[in-house]
Amino acid sequence: MKKIIFSAAVAAMLASCAGGKGYTVTGHVEGVEGYVYLENSETHAIIDSAKVVDGRFVFEGKVETPMLVVVHDAPSDDADPAIYANLFLEPGDAVIETDGDDVAVSGTPANEAFAAFRAARRELLERYYADGTTVEERRTIEVQHDSMVRKAMEDNRTNLFGAIVLAQNLAYELSGSEMIAEIEKFPAELQATALLTKARETAEAKARTEVGQPYIDVEQNDADGNALALSAVVADPANKYVLVDFWASWCGPCMGEVPYLVETYAKYHDKGFEIYGISFDKNRDAWLAAVADKQMTWLHVSDLTGFDNQAARDYAVQGIPSNFLVETASGTIVATNLRGEALGEKIAELLD
Repeated sequence: MKKIIFSAAVAAMLASCAGGKGYTVTGHVEGVEGYVYLENSETHAIIDSAKVVDGRFVFEGKVETPMLVVVHDAPSDDADPAIYANLFLEPGDAVIETDGDDVAVSGTPANEAFAAFRAARRELLERYYADGTTVEERRTIEVQHDSMVRKAMEDNRTNLFGAIVLAQNLAYELSGSEMIAEIEKFPAELQATALLTKARETAEAKARTEVGQPYIDVEQNDADGNALALSAVVADPANKYVLVDFWASWCGPCMGEVPYLVETYAKYHDKGFEIYGISFDKNRDAWLAAVADKQMTWLHVSDLTGFDNQAARDYAVQGIPSNFLVETASGTIVATNLRGEALGEKIAELLD
């Protein structure tokens, strides 16, 4: 049975820390024969291999840069591994052992911290989904979970697990400026890791599109294949506010926002409200069908490359729907992520 103990998104991230020191990874697993492999999660290069003898194996070496790695028994993508475990490879002695249908990793600061976090989160989820748990109790558990995530970061500022908690769990809810401030609380060697370097780049882009910042121009093709620049829409004297709206036809939450967009546009377009919709569709027919079917009568552009989109990078869009409201007179962003009734309320405040 394939045993996975960490998400693929997290497992893909690598990081560096202090200078090279020795590590030992001791494993005790049942039902595994032959060899197990230590694999670089990012490059998928095999770092080392070890023979399994009576269900036991050992890896030893030096790690110049602590990282997330995979331990598995399948030498190729074609085989289904009996064991597949991600662990923090860092100086010290780590242990991997089978526990029923699960795999436990322990023994070094980051691995111990993650194991404790994982167990605490499992307990919260069991309570959350238990029969008889009330809506109010679930809200309390959600608050407890958020508090637990932040505490996990604070308690692990000096190891890779803390950096991953920030980059993978908290980045989405923090503003760019807040994210940069959190990154700077980590030691310099962790700030220099690939993980936090990338997180800082995203945060800096996000900070450039916060309220009060000037909008960033976008130019993509409309439905007729003609280039349409956001700057031209902002410069149009008929427009007082332009909503830069990121969406896609395949995005359920985006489609859920459409009725609010349609209602607000119908009510305030003649008063100076325009929408510049940027689709993350890859299929032109699906994009245009959604525009027609949902009566989205505002301006639309797309380069049909999905999230691999320069506008997405410029605006640090990590999820959709996402939007930015631009005041044309000043060219500044005056609101972000206006969802549901909040959109109409904000436009009413500005144009009524």
